[in-house]
Amino acid sequence: MAGKQVKSDDDKFQINKRAKIIYGDNDRISQLPDDILVDIISLLSLKEAVCTSVLSSRWHNLWKHTYRLNFDPHISLQKGARQVFESCKVKRQKYVKWVNSVIRKHKAAILKDFVIRLRLSVTFQKDVTRWIKFALVRHVQRLELDLTTNHSDLIKCSLPQELLTQNMCPKSLKYLSLKSVNLTDEEIKFLLSNCPLLEELAVDFSRKLLNVEVCGGPSFVLKHLELTRCYNLKSVKVSAPNLTVLSIHGCQSYLKSVKITAPNLTSLTLQKVESLFLENVPRLVEVSICGVYKLVSAKDVLSAFACCDFQLEILTLEMKSFEEIFPSAILQLTKLKKLVVFITCDESNYFRYSYASDTGLTNLIKASPYLQEFVLNYSDPSNFNFIRFNYIRSFSHKHLKVFKFCGYCGVPNEAAVVKYMIEKCVALEKVIIEPCYDKLYSYAPKYSEESIKEQVAKRLKELVPQQIELVIL
Repeated sequence: MAGKQVKSDDDKFQINKRAKIIYGDNDRISQLPDDILVDIISLLSLKEAVCTSVLSSRWHNLWKHTYRLNFDPHISLQKGARQVFESCKVKRQKYVKWVNSVIRKHKAAILKDFVIRLRLSVTFQKDVTRWIKFALVRHVQRLELDLTTNHSDLIKCSLPQELLTQNMCPKSLKYLSLKSVNLTDEEIKFLLSNCPLLEELAVDFSRKLLNVEVCGGPSFVLKHLELTRCYNLKSVKVSAPNLTVLSIHGCQSYLKSVKITAPNLTSLTLQKVESLFLENVPRLVEVSICGVYKLVSAKDVLSAFACCDFQLEILTLEMKSFEEIFPSAILQLTKLKKLVVFITCDESNYFRYSYASDTGLTNLIKASPYLQEFVLNYSDPSNFNFIRFNYIRSFSHKHLKVFKFCGYCGVPNEAAVVKYMIEKCVALEKVIIEPCYDKLYSYAPKYSEESIKEQVAKRLKELVPQQIELVIL
């Protein structure tokens, strides 16, 4: 790079001052103040930021003041190389040493982002503790630790005990994501009580969580809460005035109880819940309820919404069968615009469901007079041909514009459903078909996906009028 620079010591580097440099005509970037250059460097990946140190002596130490540190070895690796990296302990140890080297050299007083995505077990607990302390001392705003390993039986790292004190608690923290980091109920409660700016909390794969309580008063700013794969979780109680998104899924066992009080909640995702209690959720517009079919029905879970004054616009639901009956109070979904239904056949009642009717499904659509998009997913297309579609013939819908069928296998009843939807939905504009490629034409493996698409399109074009768009995914 053209131009000369007055050399400055590393310790004398001041972010708000410019070095006195004589520039060449073509070196416009180097004329910028140091704080702007650091802003630019902070937009680069960490390895790219380090590489800028070779540009000139002035750039030599600028990368050490980046306020975003993202340690993710997978970003620059191809899929095969990622697998080799994960399986090679020596490579991971070498990367850990590099991380330690970077944080020793780092000089920024404030960190906006600190991200570690590296599969580590409790063997590296000292390193993980060092990294967390480093981030907290620099008043980190966004902290993400993803230590997920391929071996679920390995003992996971924990939060350092020093963090769980008033002196070390991250007062500046706005976003916290912990994956494969063991957390207890008390630790979550402590973090929520002592991080006054925390708006998003995500916890994944923590086996120590049992009975989580997320409660706070008017000053409690938490907006987004996600609990996933917390396999021993038994109950969740939420009372959060500013919470907008709540997601609890991926649990192995059923949650005994979920209690929610959240006046600003707009999106709710639940999986495997036995008992659901909702209070004061007037802004709820999107709900997803799945994984309920073995112990309790969708009807039982949905009954919790009957006592709430809410305006649902998007509903994703998993049903035991087409003939599930819903309480009449739930069947007045006057604001619903999108309905996604997963039909999951219960193997223990195979023969009964094989001869099921479409009563429940049809009633659900009828209860949504202003529905605009309907997505039907069927987990076992081989049984689809034995369902009696009697009721779907008898209703008509004036606002439904998009019908999507996922898991299409080409059995006669599937084509009949498409035909009925076209006949009864007078405003229909688009039919989307997502074929089940592993079952469709399975007897002829020589067919490619493209040729299967052509075959499906050829069959359905006879049923779909020209004014309705047919899309095969």
